[in-house]
Amino acid sequence: MKLLKSVYRSSCFLIFLFIWLESTAAPKPNILLITADDLGWDSLGCMGNPLEGLSPNLDRLASEGLLIKHCYVATPICGPSRQALYTGRFPQSTGLMGHGVQPPNWWKLNRSNAGTQSITSLLLQDGYLSGMIGKHGSEWCQFSLPPHGRNDQSGMGRNPEKYFDYTRQFLARAKEEKKPFFLAANAHDPHRYWARHPDETSKWINQMMGDEPWERLLNGKPYPDPKSRFIPEQCPVPPAYPSVPKLKESLATYYDSVNRMDQVVGGVLQALEESGLAKNTLVLFLSDHGMAWDLSKWSLYPSGVRTPILIRWPAQVKAGQIDSQSIVSVVDIAPTIAELCGLSPMTKTDGKSFSSLLKKRQSKWKRSSAFSCFNYMNNSPEIDNSIDSFPSGLPEKFEQYRPSRSLNNKDFSYIWNGWADGNRSLPRTMLGEFHWIVTKLAGKKTNLAYGDYIERKNFIEFRTREELYDLSKDPGCRTNLSNHNNHQTTLKDFRNRMKQVLQKTNDHELDNYLTFLNKK
Repeated sequence: MKLLKSVYRSSCFLIFLFIWLESTAAPKPNILLITADDLGWDSLGCMGNPLEGLSPNLDRLASEGLLIKHCYVATPICGPSRQALYTGRFPQSTGLMGHGVQPPNWWKLNRSNAGTQSITSLLLQDGYLSGMIGKHGSEWCQFSLPPHGRNDQSGMGRNPEKYFDYTRQFLARAKEEKKPFFLAANAHDPHRYWARHPDETSKWINQMMGDEPWERLLNGKPYPDPKSRFIPEQCPVPPAYPSVPKLKESLATYYDSVNRMDQVVGGVLQALEESGLAKNTLVLFLSDHGMAWDLSKWSLYPSGVRTPILIRWPAQVKAGQIDSQSIVSVVDIAPTIAELCGLSPMTKTDGKSFSSLLKKRQSKWKRSSAFSCFNYMNNSPEIDNSIDSFPSGLPEKFEQYRPSRSLNNKDFSYIWNGWADGNRSLPRTMLGEFHWIVTKLAGKKTNLAYGDYIERKNFIEFRTREELYDLSKDPGCRTNLSNHNNHQTTLKDFRNRMKQVLQKTNDHELDNYLTFLNKK
């Protein structure tokens, strides 16, 4: 009898201990993921941009937590980039490699994306209240609430007041239901057309808004004009471009759109602060890729694939930290969120958790470079139905397929353009505003500070098969070192690393890359 009483008391104690431990366990963190659209990595004050008043809300966010200066997206095209963000998988792993028909039929013949997970769906299954405002992320994403992504709901992703209102309502619901939350707030700025740009016409706005009724503000738009109005002469020019008046005029409208994006972020953060949930909310901010100009968007140079990551988590992350050394890939974000939220490790991912960087244990983080790729611009049903299996010469058959692969770190940028043979060129869909500006400049005298405009115009259109740049000396990636004798050791190292990444991810361009190497 004494033994039974002892066992009973022990059982009661264990049950009590279990209940006590559960009640005193640290609450799961909330997740607020904020993204910008087409934001250049050097377009924020916290990243060194000197324009006064450009990004006050994001600069403050950076000062209140950890700023990781070297993150690289998976691909410089919006849809596939966001797929990689939410799934932790590269485009060649999911088959979602561009716009239009994705995955293509030839990819599905030998590959499958079955089992691909989205961090939003995993959090939903774990009891999180999840929602989204603005641009949608991934076909694998599931949310508690219908995505708040229509143009009229977000003012084309450019109306700070609508973002504030939705965030406030969403957080009130999370408090009412006593659930941790995941909210993706995706600003559409600074995607073109930029604020007050000549192409930001009423016709374009009406086309974008579609047939649904929408609220027209006093300026005739579904969104306000930015508070800023930057003077072209004061606008810094990214190093990939010449510092000429025509470019600065356009850049002034871009920076104004950056400022309005910062206002959107400010509204979201204000709603979070007013909710009282900020202390245990992990806020992450990044861009989906670089600004919408040639040599940035659609390109694999740092200007196209680099983004800062801003992380604030008052309960766990010390304020005022800047990490200028670590290399992070966008595919690392989903596994990191999974670990921090106490989920099981994601079963299919090309990334890994960088939680050690949040705990100031940089020595445990081993990534030395980040992989990015480009595949398709658009894949039409007609073309897709005509290609049964992947041909090594697909770029010859279809101008919208322009495969490139890159490895970037803080010191070098290495790029392989599998399509470039000196004769094939980029399609018109991948030639942006800067190409037309430099085409007009090509008839003028060479810019001594920048170089020959005609050469640059031709390079934009045709590229070259292999590129290597020393970013410490050449941040604009204008001097290709792949044929320089004193950089052959670095080049071979990048080639070996690229081969390993393509093999590990079962990249469909692996054989083409190996054929290229064998000819060297």
